[in-house]
Amino acid sequence: MFAIASCTNISSAKKSEHHASDSQPSNQGDLSGVEELRTIEGITEYRLSNGLQVLLFPDPSQETITVNITYRVGSKHENYGETGMAHLLEHLVFKGTPRHKDIPKELTDHGAEPNGTTWTDRTNYFETFSANDENLNWALDLEADRMVNSFIAKKDLDSEMTVVRNELENGENSPFRVLIQRMLAASFDWHNYGKSTIGARSDLENVKIENLKAF
Repeated sequence: MFAIASCTNISSAKKSEHHASDSQPSNQGDLSGVEELRTIEGITEYRLSNGLQVLLFPDPSQETITVNITYRVGSKHENYGETGMAHLLEHLVFKGTPRHKDIPKELTDHGAEPNGTTWTDRTNYFETFSANDENLNWALDLEADRMVNSFIAKKDLDSEMTVVRNELENGENSPFRVLIQRMLAASFDWHNYGKSTIGARSDLENVKIENLKAF
């Protein structure tokens, strides 16, 4: 789900069960199907007709916009032998769609500062850029498009698997991360909260692209 604001410091949102359309952004003046729910400490929550939740946080002191989309899917939804899938997908959705073939270049062209994160309960993607209508429309269109039309290709999986494996190895060399993981494993013996979000090495090295697409 999208969160947008003109001249905003940060926006956050969460995805509903419904998918966004891969069409071009609709007329900005058309507010049909938008329900305003509540405002708390300057943050206003809206719900779209497709169930999408939107949080709008205007900050006139900023000259940038942050668009953040959060999916309520994380590592706790992975099955046995499929650990690390949510994090792998985070990497693969940066690899393009039929309409946005080179996402890293587009982000650079729009002067955006992007990132994505994965955790047990959610995965999110965000970009911060100069506040203007062109950048905002582009960012919303990009997120809506890659939500449903990302390539998720085998060649990209092969390259990104090694990147993720390097992240895993870096974590194995961090005493703090090793301690946290062992504490979680002891606390959540029979729940995916006890497993590392980055996954097990054997799962990362053997994941099938068909399984990743299905996930």
